[in-house]
Amino acid sequence: MSTFFKATREDGTDFATGTVDYAAALLSGDRVTVPKPHTGRVLCQPGVLHAATVPAETLAGGSWPCRLFTVTGRPLGLDYARHPHKRGFASLRVTGELPAWQALGPNGEQVAALIRRAANLTTDEVVRLRAARDAARNAARNAARIAARIAAWDAARVAAWFAAWDAAWDAAWDAAWDATRGAVGDAAWGAVGDAVGAEIVRDLISVEHFDVLYGPWASAIEGVK
Repeated sequence: MSTFFKATREDGTDFATGTVDYAAALLSGDRVTVPKPHTGRVLCQPGVLHAATVPAETLAGGSWPCRLFTVTGRPLGLDYARHPHKRGFASLRVTGELPAWQALGPNGEQVAALIRRAANLTTDEVVRLRAARDAARNAARNAARIAARIAAWDAARVAAWFAAWDAAWDAAWDAAWDATRGAVGDAAWGAVGDAVGAEIVRDLISVEHFDVLYGPWASAIEGVK
């Protein structure tokens, strides 16, 4: 039976309802089943348990931070055309737990570290990020963003991309919001999001595109010129 992947809240329960406990099922060995009552077997609806075919697509509908489990089950005969990396199940067996950063893709360890760093930005760092980002050309940045998003889609890392972007944005927002309302903060948060997006697909995009997106963060926070 094939192995699939399931991301959950940090307490081990599902993102959708908080009632399906994958962590407890791993300890007990019991199968996870769909809560009752449910309304039928339709993908992305309450009557189906969901898991992904690759770790980097487990955060569709979820968020970072998370936990990441391996599961096995028999996929239902549903239409997966719109969600090629998602599968639906009537029940699942939880077989193990993986490092959570794998939900952010093959480069997830570095992405998670960047998100943690973004949560501790100082006001001075936010101002430097804005200055570094303003120095970059918009046309080059837009082209690099498009290339990175296409790469994420092609490599089944779209869910990781959006989850990491949201987590980094929230972390940076909370870190320096009081002192940096307005344009300064917006530009800095954009720089954080670009850096995270670039790291997600670092192995898939050109050095030039990576440098355009990651460069403001590298210059302002890591001191790389």
